Order: sequence, then structure tokens, then C-alpha cells
Amino acid sequence: MAIRVLVVDDHALFREMLLNALEEEEDLKVVGEAADGPSAVRACQRLLPDVCLLDLEMPGMNGVEVTRHLVRTCPQTKIVVLTAYDEDRWIYELVQAGATGYLLKEAPLAEVVRAVRVAWSGESLIEPRVAHKILRMLAGLSPGTAGGLGPPPSPERSRLVELTDREVEVLTWVGRGLNNKELAGNLVIGETTVKTHVANIMGKLGLRDRVEMVLFAVKAGLV
Repeated sequence: MAIRVLVVDDHALFREMLLNALEEEEDLKVVGEAADGPSAVRACQRLLPDVCLLDLEMPGMNGVEVTRHLVRTCPQTKIVVLTAYDEDRWIYELVQAGATGYLLKEAPLAEVVRAVRVAWSGESLIEPRVAHKILRMLAGLSPGTAGGLGPPPSPERSRLVELTDREVEVLTWVGRGLNNKELAGNLVIGETTVKTHVANIMGKLGLRDRVEMVLFAVKAGLV
């Protein structure tokens, strides 16, 4: 059964590019589109898509507000947010709001297609550069502010001793955005084994999902 996708972006040309890329995939089906926040909420509630590709800056309601509405009213829909790198001041709020994935608009269309499949499979995806920016915002730092000796080891770095060597390796690859299938191929192990490692890592570190795993990996210096 095809993955049902709703595309939301206020730029008509970019929206058309997304629609064309998605419609070329046999396992994806575009069920609707919207150009602003309120229309996105109404369309999602009416169409109940599997995945919503959501712009961050839109008229009426921004991506954070739309995400909050959809998490409450359409919990079955996975939300993948597309953002321009210089417009991601709301990204941390999106993490809290419950979006599933975060991609830069400069990402290749093939990566957007992959993000839809990753979200639908129940995994989370966050672009590593976006994760770095979130952490700089939280720490009140900008690039290059650290001194010559660098910052002291983070609490996350110290907690890596709780993991096995293989779990640290898995966490590193998750931090780089790989899904379970890609991880299995890189590590030459089965997907079931990968899922076990991911569950063990989240349990040991008290993480809720793969988005938090990516943030942890970045903060620990693995990415």
C-alpha cells in the first residue's frame, strides 16, 4: 500500500518540485497540498495522510503551530519539517512539539523522498547541521566561540561509558542520519539486531526517540 503524503509549502514552485518528485515514486501517493498553515491543518484532518511534508515559515500559522495542532488532532500522521538553514529559530520548539523529521530545503529531492519513507517506518530523521544549530542555541554559543583548548567534556560524552562499543558505533551512525536498513548494511548485521541496539541505547540513556538520539550523538561529539 502506498504511503499517503500531504505537501505543505507557501512557495508554489518549490511545492510543485516536491509533488513531482514524490509522484515519480511507486510507493508514494500525494493525496493533497496546501499553501498556508490553516489550510494544512484542515487538509490533514480531512485526508488523514501518513506523512505531512511541512514548511516552517508560512502565512496564517507557522510550522511549529501547525505541528502542535496535528500532533493533537492527527496523531497517526508523521510530520517532516522542511526549513531553510537561516530560518530555523523555531527548530527547538519543533522538537518539543513532536515533529518526526527535520530537513534543510537545500537537501536533494532524493533525500526528501527518503525522509518520507523513514518517517512512515516509525523512525525519526534530523539533519546533523540542524542538530548542531539547536545545540548552539541552547548553549548560547556561536561557531568559533570556544577557546583554543575547547570546552570541557559534556555530560553526554561522559555517559558513553554506559554503552558497549557496538552501541556507541550504532549511536554514531544514527547521529549521521542513517535508518535501520542502512545501519544494518554498514555494520553487516540484521535489521532486527539494529533495532535491539537502538532500543538498548534509548533505554540506557533515557532517550525517547531517534531525534533525541541524534541530539545526544551531536552533544557527545560523535557527529
